[in-house]
Amino acid sequence: MFAISTYFTVSLLFWYAGLLPDFGTVRDRAKTKLRKFFYGIASFGWSGSTKHWQRHEALSLVLAGLATPLVLSVHTIVSFDFATSVIPGWHTTIFPPYFVAGAIFSGFAMVQTLMLVLRKVYGLEAYITLGHIEAMNKVIVLTGSIVGCAYLTELFMAWYSQNKYEAYAFWYSRANLFSPYGWAYYGMMTCNVLSPQIFWFRSLRRNVSVTFFMSIVVNIGMWFERFVIIVTSLYRDYLPSSWTTYYAASIFEIGFFLGTMGLFFTCFFLFSKYFPVIAIAEIKHVLKTSGESYKEKVGNIEVQPAEEFAHEFAH
Repeated sequence: MFAISTYFTVSLLFWYAGLLPDFGTVRDRAKTKLRKFFYGIASFGWSGSTKHWQRHEALSLVLAGLATPLVLSVHTIVSFDFATSVIPGWHTTIFPPYFVAGAIFSGFAMVQTLMLVLRKVYGLEAYITLGHIEAMNKVIVLTGSIVGCAYLTELFMAWYSQNKYEAYAFWYSRANLFSPYGWAYYGMMTCNVLSPQIFWFRSLRRNVSVTFFMSIVVNIGMWFERFVIIVTSLYRDYLPSSWTTYYAASIFEIGFFLGTMGLFFTCFFLFSKYFPVIAIAEIKHVLKTSGESYKEKVGNIEVQPAEEFAHEFAH
């Protein structure tokens, strides 16, 4: 409770602190009194003065310093919920680094999914460049390889430990293609380990369509991972009398799953409608590579200056 609530609080503050300069920009260009009042409250009196920028940069640095170890601690503590049990398939010391790498892996994939849609809908090709997409794909192929190494380590330790219960959980319930849940394990391996390896090729790393498709595949693969970890260790335990042949989700579980997706996308769409989807204050750094010099190289792309973008958003 403390780990997740602290992580949520720091992430919320980090996210909101980054929006303060943008709220001030939108407030100054708002056309209606209601919008000026709303964004005035949201900006906390941001004036863009040197003192405000100094405090903003100091706050961002502190929050970034807090958030970085929190990423490691939160996912490590969550993995301990599994690793400290005696359930076969969970009782493994590889879980903490494995969960941290998996969180970064799935997080980058989800950001790619949402970012590419916004990039297309809002016409932000000049600001979210192929260089950004390629850099994120490099992280995805790196963390996907780390996760794959963790999967193989689990199989190796199940064999090397000579623990028949661990061997049953990994080599029969998971790695056996003809077991009841073999399809889920090999679906996880295909989506999370094999498919991201195509990003070793630069042309595919910089292909927007391939990147969007692969981000969906990785999201599906990470759902398979959760399914495999939980279901294949619980559908059979030490007592054969309590074994179940197959797991079937109840209507309430399906409802919770769809409800969480609906809540997330509702909040995301509201954010994209009323708040800047990219940091207006940071566009100046991108324009060094995609501004006037970029227009000279690619004449058919019209780059929208930051001031015009802020003005149109406020309008």
